[in-house]
Amino acid sequence: MADVRPLALAVEDIDGDDGGMFRILRVDAAAERHGAPVVLVHGMFTDRRFWLSAREVGLAAYLARTGHPVTMVQRRGLSDSPHCTRRCGLVEHLTHDLPVVARRIARTHDRPAFWVGHSFGGVLAARAIATRLPAETVGGLVLLASQYHIGKRMLDRPGNLATKTIARILGHLPARAAGLGPVDEPAAAVFDACDWVERRHGAGFDAELARIHAPVLAMSGAADRVDPSAGCRRFIEPMASPDKTFQVAGRRHGFEVDYDHPGIVVAKPARGEIWPRIAAWLTEHGG
Repeated sequence: MADVRPLALAVEDIDGDDGGMFRILRVDAAAERHGAPVVLVHGMFTDRRFWLSAREVGLAAYLARTGHPVTMVQRRGLSDSPHCTRRCGLVEHLTHDLPVVARRIARTHDRPAFWVGHSFGGVLAARAIATRLPAETVGGLVLLASQYHIGKRMLDRPGNLATKTIARILGHLPARAAGLGPVDEPAAAVFDACDWVERRHGAGFDAELARIHAPVLAMSGAADRVDPSAGCRRFIEPMASPDKTFQVAGRRHGFEVDYDHPGIVVAKPARGEIWPRIAAWLTEHGG
């Protein structure tokens, strides 16, 4: 039977270190906490609702009901984010916003936080852990369909020339109209994503990820054509963590279905076999 304990939800708009405003949503179950804090970082073309639906269904609710205080971070400049007068790029989120979240959690919890990211949210979480967050504040990293090596034609040359042109003219990338996802992206975030993908083969990014020593769980969907498993595996290779686990979520590997890009988090079967694996991994690693 599904756990339907009520959730305590708190929405807060906070300033990044540069004064740019973004939003967090804290999620707790109405029960005693016993797990480590968890931070959820969404990918592009979506927002915090990827983790928690209006009916309070989602990975955020599941982890909260297993005893984790959960913080969902929503990037600046999205349709459901507060008005922001500063640049609304991935660089600002990485540099000015995620460190603020980490400091706030460190002040209110006496255990290191576990960071969970989907798609480019995982890239952001990994880069933050590698370059911006004190190692002692990080308990581990969970990556769900996260990579920038394979299949990024609209973010890499020559395809990104059209992508950037559209974003520059409109001031955003019309994700909904293009069938990319439910949330349009600010132009600055699109430019940063294109820049990161273009530079992914340089030694700098791998050297950056080599600074990650925290435990890592990376999962990819066997049917994911957006962020294929080969790219997800390649993404974690440079990480120096002595504790890295990589799983392909598909029938050949004992899963109920071959998961696609969003489905690895939001598909109905994920509730019974992806979410519990994440929760178990957190527990095994002190979460």
